[in-house]
Amino acid sequence: MAKPVYIHAAAALGPHGDIARAERRTLHGDPPPLELKELVKTVVGVSLRQASHLVELAAIGSQLCIKRLSYPVPENTAVYLGTGLAEVRKNEAVFRQVMPPGAGLASPFDFINAANNMAAFYTAKLGNFRARNLTVTQEEFSFEWALHLATADLRTGECRQALVGGVDENSLPRASHLRRFALRDDQPMGEGSGWLYLDTRREGARGEVLVTHNVTQGVDLADLLAGTVRAWRQEGEDVLLLPGFRLQDAAIEALVAAVPGVRAENYLARCGAFHTASAFGLAAAFDAPRATPALVVHLNLNVAGDAMLVALRAFAT
Repeated sequence: MAKPVYIHAAAALGPHGDIARAERRTLHGDPPPLELKELVKTVVGVSLRQASHLVELAAIGSQLCIKRLSYPVPENTAVYLGTGLAEVRKNEAVFRQVMPPGAGLASPFDFINAANNMAAFYTAKLGNFRARNLTVTQEEFSFEWALHLATADLRTGECRQALVGGVDENSLPRASHLRRFALRDDQPMGEGSGWLYLDTRREGARGEVLVTHNVTQGVDLADLLAGTVRAWRQEGEDVLLLPGFRLQDAAIEALVAAVPGVRAENYLARCGAFHTASAFGLAAAFDAPRATPALVVHLNLNVAGDAMLVALRAFAT
């Protein structure tokens, strides 16, 4: 029998360096460049002098999540990190150094940091973890697939606990960044980090992972959401819909109108759009105590029109 999977801690880092709900601010355009050195020293406790910006995002979010646990984090914690674009800035730096007109040698630290699994490596190193370590990239669904893999491994006993995150950085100028990532003109180009610490133990949990569901093109989103609510909602639970950045406003309004009792929350107004924004949105829904239980559903599309749904239960704590 598959084991239930529970959420024991969560942390979300936004594009203003915000790490708590009271610090979140609404974006009115692309966020300014974010300097994280001081926040790294505050949260992580050490200076990561040669770390990239992406590694800093991962280090702060993962360490904050770990420190919110009510017990010492076990060494056999597995790491599953989703990222859509990984090391954008360091890859650009390496190309500028080795390609004409520069055509020289790459900086050793830029070259090392350009590896796309460095964020997961630092996450495990700082956590003192000695278990499996996976970097997952599936464009808009990168965090969702990392969560899906981690949950499957926990349910079948392949690992006992897991730290699951989503991390992506932006880059300037906007026009250059959008060559890799299509956004509407009215969508701020965000960045951030979101993390969930998962365990199969119920005691002390903040919530539960219910289902991750991928559906190919042509799905009726209202039917998908309504079926999820019917299957998983418990008596007295609120239903919170977190719409991903590929859903248009009209589609979100139609979903709320079609499924009674659903309330949509625009978390993207505080983090902007990036491939793993879902990690920020879902983690932010769990990083503060709740007075009432809720069914939390994240729903997004990719550019091909496939849908990905994640349903979590938030406990009253």
